[in-house]
Amino acid sequence: MHGIILKTLQAFVVDTYGEDAWLSVQREADIEEKVYVPVTVYPDRDVYEIARTAGELTDQSPRTILTQYGKWVVPALLETYDLHIDDEWNGLELIANIQQFHTSLRTRDLTTLTTPRIRSERLDEDRVRITYDSDRKLCDVARGAIEGVAERFDENLVAEEQTCMHEGDDACRFDIRRASTDTGSAATFEFESESASNATLGGQDD
Repeated sequence: MHGIILKTLQAFVVDTYGEDAWLSVQREADIEEKVYVPVTVYPDRDVYEIARTAGELTDQSPRTILTQYGKWVVPALLETYDLHIDDEWNGLELIANIQQFHTSLRTRDLTTLTTPRIRSERLDEDRVRITYDSDRKLCDVARGAIEGVAERFDENLVAEEQTCMHEGDDACRFDIRRASTDTGSAATFEFESESASNATLGGQDD
């Protein structure tokens, strides 16, 4: 797992739940001695243990924690990778170009890290399909990031989760559309796989 994920996950826990909560997570997850560095690769286990422990401490599922993190991290990622983002893009355009954006980052950050496979497909002017495929099954982060993009760009987007790896599908597919302007400015989401929110996390170590 890329160090930037662990470092921002730590920052998310501290910002959302407080420094004491992070110290408790470190202790319970047995990662007290670790300092996460963005350019370093860490075991995937650390992400799962942080999410699991943070969920237990806050009475939430690990997947809920990861969805919250996905939403929270969007502004930081947009700032970090600003040079890769067209100033003319709105939220849906950013989502539509995520494959190109993600590919450029994979090329730039060549390591021994196995990165997820992300594909974007423009269905029409107001609809985009995102396909996420990874042994780590961290689609909850993607789910939260979609919401975070909608909030960041103040767009009314509706996301429907068509398939999910946690339910046995080969990939997670999200259909995102721009809702009519008369439904309000806040982002709205509809997921077909609500029952998967408490599924067990798991993946591969790098």
